[in-house]
Amino acid sequence: MSKTRTVALAAHQALGTTTLARCWRFERRDGHVVTVTTCARPLLINGEVYSSKEGLNPTAVSQEASAAVTNSEVNGTMAAESVSEEELFAGLWDGAFVTVFEVNYRDLTMGTMNLQSGNIGDVKSGRSAFTAEVRGLTQRLQKVVGRVYTAGCPWVFGSIGSTYVPACNIDLGPLTVTGAITSVANLRTFADSSRGEVSDYFGAGLVTITSGDNASVQMEIYSFASGGFVLHLPLPYALAIGDTYSVTPGCRKRFTEDCRTKWANTNNFGGFPQVPGSDKVLGLGGTEGTNL
Repeated sequence: MSKTRTVALAAHQALGTTTLARCWRFERRDGHVVTVTTCARPLLINGEVYSSKEGLNPTAVSQEASAAVTNSEVNGTMAAESVSEEELFAGLWDGAFVTVFEVNYRDLTMGTMNLQSGNIGDVKSGRSAFTAEVRGLTQRLQKVVGRVYTAGCPWVFGSIGSTYVPACNIDLGPLTVTGAITSVANLRTFADSSRGEVSDYFGAGLVTITSGDNASVQMEIYSFASGGFVLHLPLPYALAIGDTYSVTPGCRKRFTEDCRTKWANTNNFGGFPQVPGSDKVLGLGGTEGTNL
């Protein structure tokens, strides 16, 4: 990214002693913005107040003139007004856009110098602190663009396509049901004794908690049987009996068990279960999966 700066800021950076501070602007995918600085006092920059946060420690930003991904980290303490443990577990900070820049905190009229822009990657948290990876914009160039040949279906279950955009095309509206929790085992496991659906009907589906401390939190379902739900990841807050939820069934992307038998939707199946896999391709003389 461009590292333009004013003449005054460049002259200040060249001094033996400087009064520079690094600033971060985090914008979550829901639009919530958090602005912090390493300066010992709050700074007003471009109409936004950058709060002083003790214990916020950046790592060096290493960049080069190539397509290599430029990563850095920021370590900080968790606080309700900036980053909380519950928000991290709920995934609210996943993929948040980050802008890192430098200012002279004693003379903000010198302007800013951008150091890095990117998205939040891996986040590790402890009891009171967190470490967040800041991935450069070139990280997106490493993503696979276009379709790949896989045995399972690549479509998002319930996605609606068009003439030129293929998709699952199962309408989840009529399939969405609601209920109330009747028993709780832990942050991942709860049950609704009124549910009568067959085992795994909601497996790989999505549950949304609609009341209580976890209201509006969504989580993917790992398994379902006899009214009991097991989630892939723990919820950020403890569940309570009586908390309400809405849930949509899931699809494990298999051709026979799911697309044909469960949903009768084979015309929209996007996988390639008949394409020979590596075992068939590499096998010799009928000995699949070996070159012996």
